[in-house]
Amino acid sequence: MSRFKYAALVFVVVLCASAAASAASYDFTTLSAGTAVTSEPGVTFDLQGGPDSSGPPTIGGFGCPTCGLTNSTNGAADSTSYPTATILDMEFTKPVNDVSFTFNNWGSGNGTFYTAWDGATEVSTADIDSVEGFGLVTVGGADITDLQINNNQGGEFNWVFGVGELSFTPTPEPGSLLLLGSGILGMAGVLRRKLMAR
Repeated sequence: MSRFKYAALVFVVVLCASAAASAASYDFTTLSAGTAVTSEPGVTFDLQGGPDSSGPPTIGGFGCPTCGLTNSTNGAADSTSYPTATILDMEFTKPVNDVSFTFNNWGSGNGTFYTAWDGATEVSTADIDSVEGFGLVTVGGADITDLQINNNQGGEFNWVFGVGELSFTPTPEPGSLLLLGSGILGMAGVLRRKLMAR
């Protein structure tokens, strides 16, 4: 087998491996104000708790067209009052890693934090109360199945906040890793036989 064929085989294996774990990224700031967002490929969105938690989160809720995906069901441009919810919940269809989001906490002093879960197990939590202007938040932990942004720590009222972008990488499934490993072992065997035949 020529060196070109070996290089092509290695390229195909690496390409398959990277495709199996390709990152997903969603930019909510590009959507029109008032757009209700219930899901994107790999993730669903929900509101929980607060003065009004019924209905999907909207883009530009609470009369804030530049807020991205908010904890509000009200995306009207002239809205200056509630409803907002306590929690913006993001549930992943499969476990994910490398989770990050840009965040704008339009209120302050209201105890905003995130909590990440692997099933029923909390894997990380952090205070993001001081993050404004769509600052980047990197979520700790691996194999995350659920991410909640909560701005009601200590019983404070629910001020509007927004997520600008959300990024994550699906955790490779054991079958994909087994296929990749088999391909690498097969390549090594072919190369070894070729070298021994010389």
